[in-house]
Amino acid sequence: MQELDVDFLAFTGHKMLGPTGIGVLYGRSELLDAMPPFLGGGSMIETVTMERSTFAKPPARFEAGTPPIAEAVGLGAAVDYLSGIGMEAIMWHEKLLTDYALRQLREVPGLRIIGPPTSVGRGGTISFHLEGVHPHDVGQILDAEGVQVRVGHHCARPTCVRYGVPATTRASLYLYNTEEEVDALVQAIDKVREVFA
Repeated sequence: MQELDVDFLAFTGHKMLGPTGIGVLYGRSELLDAMPPFLGGGSMIETVTMERSTFAKPPARFEAGTPPIAEAVGLGAAVDYLSGIGMEAIMWHEKLLTDYALRQLREVPGLRIIGPPTSVGRGGTISFHLEGVHPHDVGQILDAEGVQVRVGHHCARPTCVRYGVPATTRASLYLYNTEEEVDALVQAIDKVREVFA
């Protein structure tokens, strides 16, 4: 495998249309060689005596126990699927859809977009706060309207503190989303505004 121009690179399977419970960690050979294992188990040991153990060379050193075989097959299928579409095509779809969503969401009274106001410098996730409505209430009404979002701190509570919001609602746009679904999101947010008017 050709080395990438990064020290480490990681991704989770479910973020790439694959199954949960699996991901990929790429690391430069010299860095992985210098790292100790973080789990013990079958197939990661080179030798074992009563006095000491030596560990297998990477990547086996970091793959203790039975591998998640079904998940690996599913992740491989997801990688093949995405590769067939082309990551550049996926990126452009996501960028155009994010631009559309940002334009539509800016028209919603009382809605504050957290983060960059354009698709430059952002991915396909848009966090927002609806004035006077807790994100958990927003999420519950959107769910009842058939629109799926995430609510909470999103593992970024300091960001919520920085922007002075208790939490945020996050819409995540990807390859499988459409402008019609963005429109459904905006209509559902209007429903939230009606309920809490």
